[in-house]
Amino acid sequence: MHKIAAFIKFNKKIENKVLFYKNKVRQRFGKQIYLNHPVHLTLFTLEIKKIEDLKNTYLNLKIKKKTNIKNISITSPGVFYNDPLTNGHTLYFNLKKNNFLKNLQLKHLKIINNNLKVSKKNLKILKNKKLKKNYLKYGFPFAGKIWIPHITVASISGIGNTDKFIINFLNKKFKFKDKVNKIEFYRIKNNRHYFLFKTDYI
Repeated sequence: MHKIAAFIKFNKKIENKVLFYKNKVRQRFGKQIYLNHPVHLTLFTLEIKKIEDLKNTYLNLKIKKKTNIKNISITSPGVFYNDPLTNGHTLYFNLKKNNFLKNLQLKHLKIINNNLKVSKKNLKILKNKKLKKNYLKYGFPFAGKIWIPHITVASISGIGNTDKFIINFLNKKFKFKDKVNKIEFYRIKNNRHYFLFKTDYI
């Protein structure tokens, strides 16, 4: 099986701001999870059997000419404390939740699940019933209403909830807007991201 991810990328102003905070984490704590990941919003990650089937599925989609490009807002900093996927505190920037993003995520999860073989092996780490239900349905636990759109900075291990670095991070101001007009697909292997293709299917 191949691990793939669907990303929304951002303009240089937002990218440089997030990279600035990634660098601050690196200087203070050294190597941490997600530090080497590109700046992006993850719509979902999945494990699929064939990469070529993914590409062919999107090549065959009939894409209508867009008359309007959707705006999204990047708002305040946040922290996923004791992140079960990393065993650390994951620092991120919120994206203002809206129906467009939620519907976009579900639309593409359905396209892939209806056309490809998606891995849905049992994940014992998922204790939440809603997460388990989403995973068994889509192959991705954080789908629909439970999903929190965000841009990850890093996941820091070995520090407390009230560490000064976290408190200072949460007090920062971060408000930007950008437009969504493409989704990019990547293959993830050994914690590295390899670009596959992009789609205008929004």
